[in-house]
Amino acid sequence: MKLEVEGLCFSYSGKPVLEGITFSAGVGEVVGIIGQNGCGKTTLLSCINALYAPSSGEARIDGVSIRGMPKRDVAKKIAFVTQSANITFPFTVFDTVMMGRYPWVGFEGNSRERDLEAVYRAMRDTGVLDFADRPVNELSGGERRRVMIARALAQEPEVLLLDEPTLHLDISHQFDLMELVRGLAAEKGITVLIVTHDIVLAARYCGRVMILKDRGIYRIGDTEKIMLSDNLRDAFFIDADVSRDERFGISVLIVGRDKRGEGDPPGGGCGGG
Repeated sequence: MKLEVEGLCFSYSGKPVLEGITFSAGVGEVVGIIGQNGCGKTTLLSCINALYAPSSGEARIDGVSIRGMPKRDVAKKIAFVTQSANITFPFTVFDTVMMGRYPWVGFEGNSRERDLEAVYRAMRDTGVLDFADRPVNELSGGERRRVMIARALAQEPEVLLLDEPTLHLDISHQFDLMELVRGLAAEKGITVLIVTHDIVLAARYCGRVMILKDRGIYRIGDTEKIMLSDNLRDAFFIDADVSRDERFGISVLIVGRDKRGEGDPPGGGCGGG
């Protein structure tokens, strides 16, 4: 499986947000997408998932354009876990993960053995099987995040899009979740795109990194080649020490704010996530 994005452009109310976005990602890759607030990170995921229609360009899976593809067919290929993990209704973990089977069984809910197998496998893989009967709204934030990822995995997607998956989690749960995602990508060959504000986690867990800036891709490539002090200074106006730890890989230590960025507005005025 290969995900390709070519010449993708998107505007809000006539204001350009993304221009000429072109990249590809292959089986089992974990690609981190970073950039200042408002530079279009979430918008890019929404375009790839066909929630937004690009003004030009397209996303393709194995050469087939996602644009115009029936929504159910898109959901069989791509799963999108949004920032919010809030569930107000007291659905059980099992019922919530079963919702991920909608592309395959529909609203009528006529689940088959294959659907049940997919649900239980997703719960096992994400470590939520032990509380399958508990209401989701009674779980901790980290547990709910795992349930949302389990629901996405129940779709049996080829591409997994994660928007700020570690948001509001404590440090230990952040590392646990990123370990989980990287392991799932390696074991199941799922292509993962992760939007994150945490450049430390992106450096440690993503094999490649994309930096968005000024409506386009400022840098993209192997993490070791992209997570450089100069790139981080230009993209975020920060001073950072970047090194390689033999135990954990790339390590980023943010030591301060670069003086050049003092007069710049947050997010660079790009708009759109």
